[in-house]
Amino acid sequence: MQEFAVGQRWLSDTESELGLGVLVDVDERTISILFPKSDETRVYSRATAPLSRIIFAAGDSLTDQDGIDWLVISTEVKSGVLRYHCSQISAPEITKTLSETRLAAHLQLARPLERLLASQLEPKEWYDLRIEALLMQARMSTSLLRGMIGPRVGLIPHQFYIAHEVGRRLAPRVLLADEVGLGKTIEAGLIMHQQLVTGRSERILVLVPDSLQYQWMIEMRRRFNLNFSLFDLERTAFLKENDPEANPFATESCIIASIDLLLDHEDLKAQALDAGFDLLVVDEAHHLTWHEDVGGNDRYDVVAEFADQTAGVLLLTATPEQLGVDSHFARLRLLDPERFDTLNHFLDEEANYASTAQVAEALMQEGLLDDEQHEAIAALLGHPVEDTPDARYRAINELLDRHGTGRILFRNTREAIQGFQGRDCLPAPLPAPESWPITGSLRQQMWPEEQQLDGEWMQSDPRVPWLLNLLKTELKHQKVLLIARSGPVVESLELALRVHGGIRTAMFHEAMSLLERDQAAAYFADDTYGAQILLCSEIGSEGRNFQFASNLVLFDMPSNPDVLEQRIGRLDRIGQQNRIQIHVPYLMATAQERMFRWYNEALDIFGHISPTAQVLQENHLVELKDHLLSDTGEQFDALLVQVNDERLELETELQAGRDRLLEFNSCRPKVASRIVQAMQEQDAHNTLPDFMLRFLSSTNIEHDEQHDGSLIIHSSDQMLVDGLDLPEDGMTVTFHREQALTREDTEYLTVEHPLMGRIFELVRTQPFGNANVAVLRSSVIPAGKILIEAWFRVEVIAPKVLNLNASLPQQLIRVLISESGQDLSARINSAMLHPQIHALDMNNARQVVKLRRDVIEARYKQAEELARAQIKSFSQTAQKRYGDHLQQELDRLIYLKAHNPSVRDDEIDRLTHQRAQGLQLLEQLSLVPDSIRVLVVMK
Repeated sequence: MQEFAVGQRWLSDTESELGLGVLVDVDERTISILFPKSDETRVYSRATAPLSRIIFAAGDSLTDQDGIDWLVISTEVKSGVLRYHCSQISAPEITKTLSETRLAAHLQLARPLERLLASQLEPKEWYDLRIEALLMQARMSTSLLRGMIGPRVGLIPHQFYIAHEVGRRLAPRVLLADEVGLGKTIEAGLIMHQQLVTGRSERILVLVPDSLQYQWMIEMRRRFNLNFSLFDLERTAFLKENDPEANPFATESCIIASIDLLLDHEDLKAQALDAGFDLLVVDEAHHLTWHEDVGGNDRYDVVAEFADQTAGVLLLTATPEQLGVDSHFARLRLLDPERFDTLNHFLDEEANYASTAQVAEALMQEGLLDDEQHEAIAALLGHPVEDTPDARYRAINELLDRHGTGRILFRNTREAIQGFQGRDCLPAPLPAPESWPITGSLRQQMWPEEQQLDGEWMQSDPRVPWLLNLLKTELKHQKVLLIARSGPVVESLELALRVHGGIRTAMFHEAMSLLERDQAAAYFADDTYGAQILLCSEIGSEGRNFQFASNLVLFDMPSNPDVLEQRIGRLDRIGQQNRIQIHVPYLMATAQERMFRWYNEALDIFGHISPTAQVLQENHLVELKDHLLSDTGEQFDALLVQVNDERLELETELQAGRDRLLEFNSCRPKVASRIVQAMQEQDAHNTLPDFMLRFLSSTNIEHDEQHDGSLIIHSSDQMLVDGLDLPEDGMTVTFHREQALTREDTEYLTVEHPLMGRIFELVRTQPFGNANVAVLRSSVIPAGKILIEAWFRVEVIAPKVLNLNASLPQQLIRVLISESGQDLSARINSAMLHPQIHALDMNNARQVVKLRRDVIEARYKQAEELARAQIKSFSQTAQKRYGDHLQQELDRLIYLKAHNPSVRDDEIDRLTHQRAQGLQLLEQLSLVPDSIRVLVVMK
């Protein structure tokens, strides 16, 4: 085992970008390494630490923390720490004893030449794969699509627009309020994936209702390759038992937890707060309620505590603003309590935004602008606008940036997005049995089956034989989702359908464990052997996506139109290929029939989403209850007509007053179209399949190509590389998005997949392919001559969040130099050489190195000098790019803040600090020798 001592300097084998680390703590089991340049600390096991000790020998040069270069004369060891006796390179008369603790943090080791001269040679194919992987990584790090390439999702414009707009922000604080079925979970996943890939976030906490924990965990893994840990009471208790002193929430970076867990256990809430997170995500945020007079409910207060100390916050809710301005304001208040301080202030500002929206409407419409519109636009923007398409588009963008909640609220509507197949209501009026209650409370009249837990109600309820017949005849070969209010009703129905009807069933209700619910959902989704019908209690109407089915049975009707819309939204979602068939059985001349008529004739909720339904029901709740409790005949008919008229009037007003500016901001069509087009081009010109096949073949990794283009990859004892962590039972991968969307048993392999991440890591941290000797067939260069091709990485050691590599003009420098010292890099590029290069057997390759060692060393040193000469200009270019880019964004935010208070001070402060830090770090670029190839010329 390696001996460790505080003060020693080490490099991470797996994270070379961290720079040179110093050992700051050591105990019996672990060591702690501080990487000062990247401001990171890592804790490793002593036995398996992936570290390399930095030791210089006499004749080596090194740099101290003051940037002074020294030549090593001799070394000694004192208490395990190296001491170098050096002379200053620029002034040899100055000598100094330098402890290794004083070494500069950006030191890197150059090993390709050492390996070549020691005849540790690699195959030609490995060298080619290495360079290809490095170029692939460099392209990816500068791509505008970074973080969006890897997820297994369809290319839906509004989702990618939101992901692009929010995911690239530092500490985003936004409300995702798309209508039901438009993919808020996918939007949140895309944002989280970007935040993690780019380093903007490292620790994420997702708070969800108890029933959605497993779904979120599986969805994040299946679609985004994000491994979230599910924290429930059992897991936290286990972690505490193993290490009572440890904070369980500090053991994982990405955590999913039920908000109820933190509500019910104050100690766990305190530990989660102490652990700290970079990004907080809250699903079903409409359960967080707040009123100006009484404050928030318990869920709201818990989320407020976390939001107050977490830089980034995503709130997800499908509840539109029209359903209550209090709750809408409350969610905005969670995101920025200083900006949204009082409800009255918010309402006053909302009224002022109406004029801005009117101006935007004029800009978005066809036809020339009149003088009055020109004046209004100039008054709002502070400058006139030409009546040209480009000028109009720029003006719209300027208005969007200034508009009220435009920076923190995203709400796409079905009407704006389009692409939904529609709904059909199929009522099934059934005669009521004599035993059906016609008096008593509304609950007793509407849902008497809930009072009979023994299932006796099924003997006389006509909905049961109706359902059995429907499944055996009209819907015999179709998937059906049934939703009822309670678990006991679901259990009774399932037993009857399975035992007496022979129908394949699955259940989903609150008495089942989360794992059992997910297994039931998977069984229902299986096309070949799965259940025909999934019977859900009310918890099945929130968050779940069953859009592969198009038949919905509402065995009963909820008392709330929002809940009814949630039920329908399980099927009526973007991507649904068929019209939704809503089967509604009800008993005639009962409260059930009157409730059906209320929803159908007054609110029209079965036909389409109605943003006015909840408001109308609340306005007429007292009289509605009276009519539901007893048949009032013509009076009830009159109420239905009255409310329907009110609904049409309200919807007309809403349509006329639609916040088109907010809709446009939630999905700017031109920007969204460009993003999707770029994604499509990325998919169409995918070089990864060829790379992957060559890599697997050259490293002896077993793989089988399937007729549909997918690959089955297996690990084996003959593998020539380590560290890929392939599953023992193998993995099936596809390179094609459409295939990945239809086959959940396959991994969607992209450059952002974890397997590719491990391959990139292998290339950067191991000598895979970094030293090679090959043959160059040429009739121009004399036979027997050699050429040296050297590759160098340009690196900047910095926190990942700064993304400084994207500003570098090049991340790789290639130098091609002749035996006589002529620089051929610009004249002969890699693509020109590639067809003429052939493998050379190892024995002859070693002879070449042995015979031409002096020339190789001299030419390589010259190549390194040529590469190093470019570093200063690279640094200047990178600083200008980075500084200009962030200054433009800073200027924009500062300008916006004068017009739109929703731009937060901390957002500007973060960006200012980031710019200053990045410029400083870009002054110190590192040149890292990466690989070398000797080309022997033959005719």
